[in-house]
Amino acid sequence: MVQKSLKKNAVYSFIKAFMNLAFPLISFPYASRILLPSGIGKVNFANSIIEYFILIAGLGIGTYASREAARIRDDQDKLNKFSREIVFINSLSTALSYILLAVSLFIIPKFSEYRILLLVCSTKVLFTTAGLNWLYTAEEEYKYITVRSVIFQILSIIFLFVFVKSPDDYIWYALMGVFSNVGSNICNFFYSRKFVNFSMRSKMQFKKHLKPILVFFGMACATKIHTALDSVMLGFMTGDASVGYYTAANKLSRLVIELITAIISTLMPRSAYYLENNKQKQYSDIIRKSTGITFFFSIPAAAGIFFLCRPLILIFSGEEYLPAVSTMQIISPMIISVSFSSLLNNVILTPQRKERYSLYSQIIGCVLNIILNFAFIRIWGVFGAALATLIVETSIMLIKLFYSWQYIKSWAIFKGLMQSLLGSAVMFSVLYFALSRIITPIVLVICSVAAGAAVYTACMLLMKNETALIILNTITKKIKNNSK
Repeated sequence: MVQKSLKKNAVYSFIKAFMNLAFPLISFPYASRILLPSGIGKVNFANSIIEYFILIAGLGIGTYASREAARIRDDQDKLNKFSREIVFINSLSTALSYILLAVSLFIIPKFSEYRILLLVCSTKVLFTTAGLNWLYTAEEEYKYITVRSVIFQILSIIFLFVFVKSPDDYIWYALMGVFSNVGSNICNFFYSRKFVNFSMRSKMQFKKHLKPILVFFGMACATKIHTALDSVMLGFMTGDASVGYYTAANKLSRLVIELITAIISTLMPRSAYYLENNKQKQYSDIIRKSTGITFFFSIPAAAGIFFLCRPLILIFSGEEYLPAVSTMQIISPMIISVSFSSLLNNVILTPQRKERYSLYSQIIGCVLNIILNFAFIRIWGVFGAALATLIVETSIMLIKLFYSWQYIKSWAIFKGLMQSLLGSAVMFSVLYFALSRIITPIVLVICSVAAGAAVYTACMLLMKNETALIILNTITKKIKNNSK
């Protein structure tokens, strides 16, 4: 198999992540003003519930299948056999998920008032399984994934503006999210025939997959609990409006995290491929460069979100959501911990087949999240949920770092961290003293992003940061090639 360019993979993944960022930045401000905190809270509560059933249907297969398929992608017969076995296991878990959902709708009183909304959102369960996203990750088909996603995001925005007109249209808003998800995964199902022959007959072996799948499932369960539990507990312990405030505060930070981790996620299949073929030097280079990239983007992003939380809330949600400002401030450092945690998982622990350590960290995080949310929400409400989330995500990152330390304890990595911290401190100081008195939110955001990016980049280039120099050299080469 011809190796795809890691730079192109990263670019396509970045474009996809950027569109995932732009899509809510267009849709959420409109929807939040139409549906108000209560309507947004209803949809987010329903989606948070359905995420658990998607989790059961997925069974942790996605990451495991991506890693193993990447290792054998040069052997078509092995890939065909492996894919048939994974799809069969995934089909059984999906059936189980729907059975549990049907039972839950009748035995949990809280779900009765959300029944239609839950049924609408539940269509994601089937089509997430049919989407075979793990296959495209293993094959490094990031161009296809990006083009497909952008098309359905554009169609979904049209859907939103046509059908969501009043606070009672929250079900149409939920359908918009379903349409984007389902449409992409239907395309995936048909396009998968280019890579795999599912009709090939061979004796299927399931037992060898079960143990690693269950480990990844445990990781996925713990992750989903501590990422979705805050919204669910807020819904049960406070109300829809609180969930709406928390969603507004959490959404922008999560979108920035997705933008950063999108680049990192492209490295998992390649890392697994290098390890399988004993290419240690290339693997070490990936660890060093990806760590530098993570620090380079996540630290200034956290500082910028902290500084701009009030104007961002006003622009993308409206004055009704101003109670979410302090919540957004406490969440912003989470960008660093979650991004670095993702790097440790995707580039070190999972390719090294040490995912059990990620499982340990997620289980500890899950237990800690339940305890802290139960205590903090009672005392501080939405702010308490945010504080609990920050503590949990940081704890998970530190545990993963402990098990990954032997691979990243180098001066180059520590130097990159110090440079990013210093550059971000200078950037924040300039923004605070030079721009904080600007009153108009949109002007403040535009000026801050432009000035912050310029100051931070200049600082990093002066310190000869490796990531900054790589980006500068890449841009310079592109300009020279286009000028010829």
